[in-house]
Amino acid sequence: MQSVNASRKTLMLKGNTSLCIAIICLIILWGCAKKEVLENIPDEEALRNRVVKYWDHKVKEEFDKSYDYEDPLFRKKVSMIKYIQSINTSVIKWVGADIENLRREDDVAYVDMKLKIRVMANPLNFSEKDVYLKEKWISVDGVWYHTSQRNN
Repeated sequence: MQSVNASRKTLMLKGNTSLCIAIICLIILWGCAKKEVLENIPDEEALRNRVVKYWDHKVKEEFDKSYDYEDPLFRKKVSMIKYIQSINTSVIKWVGADIENLRREDDVAYVDMKLKIRVMANPLNFSEKDVYLKEKWISVDGVWYHTSQRNN
């Protein structure tokens, strides 16, 4: 009887080990497949998507989300709280944003933006206007980030 129980335990352990190995293999394969899908997005399209999302967050006043699009060095220097405070004290509200032109040079990109802004200097008399802005974006480990450096 003991040898039968020992055999069952051995089979259960082997079965569990095989199941664990199969699950680990599936997780690895799923991770590779997901990375491949991300890598299949052309870099310029990925950049364009990041720029659009960044400005969508700013227009919607989701500054905690736009902060995540700022470059890692900036985020080391400026906390999210300071970032949000600096935006909230501004008399400018972003109403809309469009990409006018996009130029990529390896891991650096220059994006010409057309922003629709509302100047809130006087609550009774605010005006909307279009402004044009040249932005610099950098790729860090394959992810595009907005940087405060705007010069070409």
